[in-house]
Amino acid sequence: MTADMGMTTADHETFEAFYQDVRGRLLLQTWSLTGDLEAAKAAVRGAMVITWHHWRKVKPMDDFEREDWVRPIAWSKAIRNHSVPLLHRDQTIAPEARSTLSALRSLPLHDRKVFLLGHLTSVDLAQLAREVSTPISRTETDLQGANAAICDELGIAPEQLQSIFDPLVDVLTEQPWPKTSTITTSGAVRRRVHTAIGAAAAIAALVGTGFFVTQDAETEPRLNTLSMKSAAEEFEVEPSEIPGKKLTAKDLMTEDEVSKIYGGSWAVDISSDNLEGTGLTIPCQIEPSADKRPVASLARTFTAKAKATTAGTTIESSVDAKAATAAYKKMQKWYAACAEPRYQLMFTESVKGIGDEATLFTYRDWENDRAVTYGVARTGNHTTAVTVKVEGKSSTTAAKTSTMLGSAVHNLCSMPGAGACVETKRPRETIVPLATGEAPGLINETDLPPVSTIGDPWLGTEAKPAKTNPAQTRCDNTEFNAKGMSGAQTRDFVIPETKKKLAATFGLTETVGKFGSAQEAQAFNVAIKTRLNKCSDKQLGSHVTQIATEPIKDGAITVWDIRVELENSSVFYRMAAIRRGANVAQMSFNPDGDADISNSDFVALAKRAAYRLEYL
Repeated sequence: MTADMGMTTADHETFEAFYQDVRGRLLLQTWSLTGDLEAAKAAVRGAMVITWHHWRKVKPMDDFEREDWVRPIAWSKAIRNHSVPLLHRDQTIAPEARSTLSALRSLPLHDRKVFLLGHLTSVDLAQLAREVSTPISRTETDLQGANAAICDELGIAPEQLQSIFDPLVDVLTEQPWPKTSTITTSGAVRRRVHTAIGAAAAIAALVGTGFFVTQDAETEPRLNTLSMKSAAEEFEVEPSEIPGKKLTAKDLMTEDEVSKIYGGSWAVDISSDNLEGTGLTIPCQIEPSADKRPVASLARTFTAKAKATTAGTTIESSVDAKAATAAYKKMQKWYAACAEPRYQLMFTESVKGIGDEATLFTYRDWENDRAVTYGVARTGNHTTAVTVKVEGKSSTTAAKTSTMLGSAVHNLCSMPGAGACVETKRPRETIVPLATGEAPGLINETDLPPVSTIGDPWLGTEAKPAKTNPAQTRCDNTEFNAKGMSGAQTRDFVIPETKKKLAATFGLTETVGKFGSAQEAQAFNVAIKTRLNKCSDKQLGSHVTQIATEPIKDGAITVWDIRVELENSSVFYRMAAIRRGANVAQMSFNPDGDADISNSDFVALAKRAAYRLEYL
């Protein structure tokens, strides 16, 4: 046992191996990120000192996890510490290296991070999106844009992108490194200092995939290239041994099939066997495959030639119907709670006559004023998903996507292990939205409509026990600690990232609770209505207008506009009292001038809140 923080010789050996393996990659990344070589070297040294300090926590991780742990530290330190303006870099650096750094500098910092994570790390697209804190679909778009910008800046073809780092490698192979003992000593005494450069440890050449490896490394480079196979290529999935038949690209929908359904001229964008790249083909898709161990998996996307509209489809084959059913349910969860900002779930439908089971999800992309629909279906051992983003009404798009889903299932009907095929009549029925999130009895971000004059997305707080009721107004003063009520929860929604300055009172709040019987819940809501009807008489300057009351299955919703005149100002609310069975909710919204929700959108949201109460 050494005296160094109680670490063993084995601890030192594993850290040294990790340090020698990762430092070259980190240096390339941080130099590419900042253009400041000295700051990059200091950042890598400092990050490794911190890593040794936390080695007990880091050591149990695998190589990928360790690198993912230390990388953000190095990047953060490099960005924070670099001071050499990129236009005044070391003039002794070769012109080719300077050209690469200059091209990288032309990208905004966010896009530069996306580009470097995509080309110099092993992260998949989902993790890349998490590291840069943007949705997957936007991250993928940003990566494609950054690739195009670098190609344009350097006058190269996309297949030459990886080679732009070669001139940087030539410089870095000459850089000496601190000895491992210097790093561990600094970590042991918890000092983050610039240590003297020790014996040189050369960085291996940048290999074709774009990854540094140490000279004695035995493993292959771990760069995820985010590439997908050519649409023209007929590929077979390996391993894909389905008795009697192999799943091939011919089992995927074609551009002609998409054109017949949606009209216009479509082209295949990418086709993939999901063995390379991210495997995340459809927006809102969380993992490359819903089945943890699919027998086979294929994907294809399409683009309309005349308009910027897109479509996509995926196929998975499982070992049996039980595994396929689990995969189908996971797909349902993905598309029932799409995390794309500015996507609003309009309705969920079950579809009969398509495979063994099928579901449609229709969203409103209110940033681009488009309908986005997803369909998932299962036939025996096989599952499929389809999506389309087009201009037009949601109901029309949903009908066409149902047809597309039927076509996708029809292509699987001849596969071994297939179940029900496709019937001529395929009736759709609107159903209660699926349960999502940690508090499924409350509304969530996907339920919320846009706010006029604001294009930024909503963000909800975590649900918490409703010790008080922030959804109450001065006219009703409703409390959710009434006798016989249980399970009371509340949640707020705000728009934190907007350039428009909003009043502190702006936001939406919902509080929910449940009674032992529907009669108690009905009496609770009747009491709210009674207090509101008397408010104008009891509180001078208060104006209450009922704008909607509608029965729903096992309950009802009532919505009011409430304005309370104060001494020098007034407060305006939209408020809803909601009941479904024995469960109740109160929802209030405080607009700020023209930053408002329309009456029709608020009434629709109250209905959605009523159906969410099923999961309370």
